[in-house]
Amino acid sequence: MKKIFYLATLATFLSAEPSAFLAGDLDSPNPYGLTKDEKYIWQNRQDIKKLKKLVKSQQQIIKKQSSDLNKIKLQFLNYKMKVDNLTQQLNGINTILPLIDKMNMQMSSFKKDLNSTNSIVLDLQTELSNLKSEVKTNKVATNKHIDDIINLVEQLAKNLDNIQKSKSDFKKLSNAQIFSKALFYMKKGKFKQAREMFEYLYAKKYRPATTLFYLGEIRYKQGYYKIALAYYKKSIQTYPKPASFTPELLYHTGYSFERLGNIKAAKQSYQKIINDFPKSIFVKYAKKRLQKISSK
Repeated sequence: MKKIFYLATLATFLSAEPSAFLAGDLDSPNPYGLTKDEKYIWQNRQDIKKLKKLVKSQQQIIKKQSSDLNKIKLQFLNYKMKVDNLTQQLNGINTILPLIDKMNMQMSSFKKDLNSTNSIVLDLQTELSNLKSEVKTNKVATNKHIDDIINLVEQLAKNLDNIQKSKSDFKKLSNAQIFSKALFYMKKGKFKQAREMFEYLYAKKYRPATTLFYLGEIRYKQGYYKIALAYYKKSIQTYPKPASFTPELLYHTGYSFERLGNIKAAKQSYQKIINDFPKSIFVKYAKKRLQKISSK
C-alpha cells in the first residue's frame, strides 16, 4: 500500500507538468532549449543554407552575362555582313571604268556610308572589347568568390564531421566504463560530454532509471527545470520502487517546481521526502524549503 500511495502521489503532481522532451530538437524550424554547442551547430546549418543560395545566385548571374555576350556577338556578325555587302558593291563599281564619271556622286555617297559604317564598326568593336574585358574580370572575381564559398562550406562540413566523430569515440568502451566516465564529466561540470554518454547508455537500456535520473540532474544544474522534471518523471515510471537516488530526485523535483512557480507541487515533493525518507540527509533541506515557501 505504501508503494502504491508513493506512485499515485508522485504521478499526480508530475503529470501536471507539460512535456519538455521536444526541447533541443535541431530538426525543428524554430528550436528552443538549445545548449551553446547545439546553437552553434544549428547556426552552421543556417549559414550553409545561405551560402548555397548565394552560390546559386552567382551561377545565375554568370549564365545571364554569357547569354548577353552571345547576343552581342550575333549583332556584330550581322553588322559585319552589311559592311561586306557594301564593300562588294564598291568593288563592282571600280570594275566598271566607262561609268566612273557618271557614278562619281554615287561613289562619294558610298564612301561616306562606308566611313560611317567603319566608324560604327570600330565603336562597336571597342565596346565589345571593353565588355569582354569586363565580363572576364567579373567572371574571375565571381569564380574566386564561389571558390571561397565552397571552401567555407567544405570547412563547415569538416567541422561537423569532427564533432560527430568526437561524439562516437567513447562508444569503444564498455557500458560500465562509459557510465563511470559520464559521472566523472558530470562532476567536472562538463555537462555536454556527460549528457551524450548518458543518452547513449539509455538508448542501450543500460540502467535506464539511473541514466534518466542523471540526465535530469544535468538539466537541473543547467537551469532547465521543465526538462529536468520530465526526466525525473520518466525515471520513476521506469523504476517505481525507491532507489538510492530517490530522495535527491524528490528534493530537486520540489525545487524545480518551486522555481517554476508551482508552490503546491513543490510542497508535496518536500513533504514526500520527510514522510517516506526520514533518515535521508535531504530531509533537513526539504524542511528548510518548506519553511521558506510557507512564510511567503
